[in-house]
Amino acid sequence: MNHPLSGLGEVIKKATKTAVNAFESSRAAPIKAAKAYFGTDPHLENGDHISVYCGYTHHGLYIGNGMVIHYSKSNGKGIIQMDSLVTFKNGKTIEKRHSSLKRSRDEAINKAYSRLGESEYNLIFNNCEHFVTWCRC
Repeated sequence: MNHPLSGLGEVIKKATKTAVNAFESSRAAPIKAAKAYFGTDPHLENGDHISVYCGYTHHGLYIGNGMVIHYSKSNGKGIIQMDSLVTFKNGKTIEKRHSSLKRSRDEAINKAYSRLGESEYNLIFNNCEHFVTWCRC
């Protein structure tokens, strides 16, 4: 039987990472906003961790053929879905992130497909960045 506090360390780690990311985003907001509108998109490979800045940093997994899997809002609820890169970027510039990749790119994409339709979004514990990191690690 698991101890009731056994997962507390992971919860604290995720909450801390989210808070630090929010703080860093707020400091970098003016620069990111300018890049979002005036930057150029990088060359993308299947399985790349990508993001766009739209007042906050939104993350997705590039799966190839101009498609992205990411947490999106549908009817006011977060849901993992597949969208075109054009829809994902919504007129903004893509940033290629350099997050850890501990599996093959194909495995990362398969993991993303396995969660299509999930609607368990939580800003602190299960957000778009957590989803992409989970796919790649």
